[in-house]
Amino acid sequence: MFTIGVTEKMAESLPMEREEFDKRDLPEIYRWQMNRFSVRDKEGLLLMNDRTALTLVLFGLEAEQYENIDNVLRGSLKQLLQMLDINEEYKRDLLDNSKKIILTKTDNRRTLGRMKESLKLLEGFTEEREFEEIDAVEVNRWMNENMVFSTLANITPIKELNDYYENNHGQ
Repeated sequence: MFTIGVTEKMAESLPMEREEFDKRDLPEIYRWQMNRFSVRDKEGLLLMNDRTALTLVLFGLEAEQYENIDNVLRGSLKQLLQMLDINEEYKRDLLDNSKKIILTKTDNRRTLGRMKESLKLLEGFTEEREFEEIDAVEVNRWMNENMVFSTLANITPIKELNDYYENNHGQ
């Protein structure tokens, strides 16, 4: 199971209700935060993992996609994991655990700060481009392979994710 923290404003646009959920027994690798952003007057979503800062950026979602946001997120996460250099076992674990998604209140200030930092860099990354010129694959790859977070032991989300599974999973 995944929990995804969303703001009250964002929750209003989603078909799922936010729930009270005690996350103490849920490993941080299965906890995420999500928020909206705008690029060239088009709306997007930023989903970030609390433990590793693994980031999924979605551009230009249509209203009907919000109606099936859990399926959209699962499918997009699968595509993200396929393009990144991640062990198949780690991918399977994340995808298996994404089958049930519970929306909660945002609760991880560290992740919210990382998201804010990511959005500033995303603005710089896309500022010279028209919306149609923005390559979502390139953005997602860059956010996970090149984005540096001083709060991560392994500096980039992809290295942090691989290290997590190599050293901590199952403990």
